[in-house]
Amino acid sequence: AEDLASRVIPFLVRAEVLAEPLSDDQRRVLMAAIPLIQERLETLAQAVGMLSFLFTGEVQIDPEAREAMDLAVVAAALAALEPVLAWTAAEVEAALRAALVDSLGLKPKVAFTPVRIGVTGRRVSPPLFESMEILGREVSLARLRAAAG
Repeated sequence: AEDLASRVIPFLVRAEVLAEPLSDDQRRVLMAAIPLIQERLETLAQAVGMLSFLFTGEVQIDPEAREAMDLAVVAAALAALEPVLAWTAAEVEAALRAALVDSLGLKPKVAFTPVRIGVTGRRVSPPLFESMEILGREVSLARLRAAAG
């Protein structure tokens, strides 16, 4: 992970996602995210698209992805996540599965795509629940509120 991170940093710097030297917090986020993308990367340049959402204050939702935004699902996700205080991937997943899959009867892909887009800005990202854990509770919820309008 350390080796891959050192190889990815120049790409993130060139794309103006990060600036060197990285802060301790940026390094922590990067090191937490590297295992999530390691198997998905075909080229180092792809890391920019996969990781940039972790280092920005507000996420820009891809216009094509916005078409897949079901605001009712985003609202249900927000309602399910706001009471979650132990912000771990497992707790986030459990809350979302209970609210969206079990209660609303949605298939996981249909249930989680609007949440993924709201949090990352894209239809494809590193694993959703782990990404939300890395981002933290407040950032994840703020992004979902912004996506909900």
